[in-house]
Amino acid sequence: MRKQYDEIKKIAKKMKCSEIYSWSKYNCYKSDPYTYYLKYILKLPEDRNDSIYASMGSASHDAIESFYKNEVDRNEMAEKFEEKLFEYTIAGLKDDRSDEDKNTNIGNKYEACLRHFFLNHERINGDVRLEMFIPAKINNIMMQCYIDFIHTEMKDNIKYLYVTDWKTSTAYKGEKYEHEKGQLILYGLAIHQKLKIPLEQIIVRWAFLKYVNVDCIQANGKSKTRLIERNDIGNSLSSSAKMWLKKSVNKLTETEIELYLEKIVTENSIDCLPEDVTDKFVIRDCYVEVPLTEEAIKELTDNIIETVEQIKIKENDYNETKDENIWWQEVTDKNSYFMNTLSGYSAKLHKPYKEYLEARDLFKNKENESEKVEEDDMEWLNGLLD
Repeated sequence: MRKQYDEIKKIAKKMKCSEIYSWSKYNCYKSDPYTYYLKYILKLPEDRNDSIYASMGSASHDAIESFYKNEVDRNEMAEKFEEKLFEYTIAGLKDDRSDEDKNTNIGNKYEACLRHFFLNHERINGDVRLEMFIPAKINNIMMQCYIDFIHTEMKDNIKYLYVTDWKTSTAYKGEKYEHEKGQLILYGLAIHQKLKIPLEQIIVRWAFLKYVNVDCIQANGKSKTRLIERNDIGNSLSSSAKMWLKKSVNKLTETEIELYLEKIVTENSIDCLPEDVTDKFVIRDCYVEVPLTEEAIKELTDNIIETVEQIKIKENDYNETKDENIWWQEVTDKNSYFMNTLSGYSAKLHKPYKEYLEARDLFKNKENESEKVEEDDMEWLNGLLD
């Protein structure tokens, strides 16, 4: 349960912290200072509420929480998700705001992946804690941490504490992974400070609901792990399945093999395959661990300290000048997807985004004018040839 701000301030005072931040507040500034300006300086309410992603993330978290509180069983958890999905569809929430065909295609795929998760999620057993508030102290900064899911497991007589953050987004890779891993490192730090557990006994990880990890036995006998979207399991495994069907002890004909391959694609499942073939695959929920080390913690905490200092300087400058350009950050093609699909602020409020759209439209108009000139020239040339 979320704490009231008065209670948060009391905790910060007790921790001797003069600054109060959360990962979302810190990350908002790191991602887009102008959005930070709108949200935390002007405190303007968001004027766009038609993106489905935040709503589906909350709905998925709620369904999982109900499941682990034993309020619902697996089928009821899936039904709970379906009810919310229907509600959001009726409300007109979008997977893609700019293109209706993309919105439909992305939505169908996204829904199929999450639907598969709720029907097939392998329950985590053991001592489980949900939605825990554990603050982290970084110099004079209190970072609020609301941790989705914590459980413990014994391995080799050592108790490990697992922090799991459920994600309905695309799996993080490259630059996105580096940017987002800080949240898990922060959670690990908070637990380390609070419970005095050694870092090596704290496992921090994402659970990407849209995916499965599949361990596949290859022809050379070695196992390879593949990351596969849940709506594409049958299709993605068809080549490997075909190889093992040809080697099956059942001595299958080509026709029988083709029928099996059609079925796993149609059903999006390998359960129909002969046992000696299904044994070559292990399908698991997709967990991605982030290394929790002293070096990673220092890199993160140094960055948080530096970022909070930057924010304080900008806040002081803005209070003196009221110049919004202090917070200005150009919108480019690289971050336009966020502004178009995920941001809660429209171009009406987000001026850098408005400037980007106007520049893009101007460029398109110039292209259209150029094409029209070329057409006119061709008409003139054709006239000479008549």
